[in-house]
Amino acid sequence: MKISSFAGALFLVALSVSSCGIFNKQVDMYVPEESGLNLQKISDESKNFVVGASFNVSFKEFAKTTYSGNKKSMFWSSQRSLSVSPDGESLAYLSVLNKQTNVMVRRTTSTGVSTQRTFRDATSCFWGVDGYLYYSNYVGGGNWQVESVNATSGTLMRQLTNNNHDNTPILSADGETLYFVRFDNSGPSVWMLDIKNNTLTSCSRGYMPYPVGNGKEEFVCVRNSSEGKSEIWLVNFVSGQETLLVTDKEKGFSNPCVSKDGEWIVFEGTAKSSVNKRQNVDIFAMKMDGTNLIQLTYHPEVDCSPVWSPDGKAIYFISSRGSRDRAYNIWKMNFLY
Repeated sequence: MKISSFAGALFLVALSVSSCGIFNKQVDMYVPEESGLNLQKISDESKNFVVGASFNVSFKEFAKTTYSGNKKSMFWSSQRSLSVSPDGESLAYLSVLNKQTNVMVRRTTSTGVSTQRTFRDATSCFWGVDGYLYYSNYVGGGNWQVESVNATSGTLMRQLTNNNHDNTPILSADGETLYFVRFDNSGPSVWMLDIKNNTLTSCSRGYMPYPVGNGKEEFVCVRNSSEGKSEIWLVNFVSGQETLLVTDKEKGFSNPCVSKDGEWIVFEGTAKSSVNKRQNVDIFAMKMDGTNLIQLTYHPEVDCSPVWSPDGKAIYFISSRGSRDRAYNIWKMNFLY
């Protein structure tokens, strides 16, 4: 299967996961293992639809795309569906409106309205330090291009790449480098765009990049092994050093997000629920050096797309918990470590 033929399928997320046959109906918001997290529901599914994760793709697709997981358990689609503003006061997320996925902005509190910031078929959003939202837009013919728009005002769109299959953009902490993933028939690879001189550089294979430090030399990313596992790697594209940070024979991991101080990485991965004994997706954290791996959430519903608050004291994430229809919502939890 060529990359262009599954472009739409890769980013069309399921409205619910009840048809997957993976989960039992579970509407409780909390489980005992999560005591102390001070979980808070931020959004309301009756007012706005939040995009979560899609499941159940073939191993053939998994091997060639950014689907994450493990051949022995389950697969799900990774995309950057949630981002926090640099001042920590607002959230950007994906929502389906008029049969198209677009970027919405709302406050980090449970009150207030959401504002639509893109008006095209957008996916994978990131809130840059320059006050712009970076996302990818489907332009037809199997192509996605990276674009940006002011996060709070106006609708003027800046096109940053074209005529390729480009996705999951993320701006470095100094605002000078934009990382994104480019797909071709050999699979996904991480590229960087110098914002000042518009220079493009191919960095390494992988997807879901997240810059470390100022982003000039290192990033973490996800790679799919030949055995069918999604793993998290640390890549120094200047020295060429590549370090495997987390892998598991029975699990897959994806969607890494590095804390502002560079001490921790939070990410999503598969885990077996203690409630219904089935595989699902939960939130994990670990030290930047690959030590102190911690499972944070244990709910039998899906917890995905984790991002740090700027002060590192909380994590925002998307979850289907607490909803009879398995609608996704934005949640917040304390980080206790």
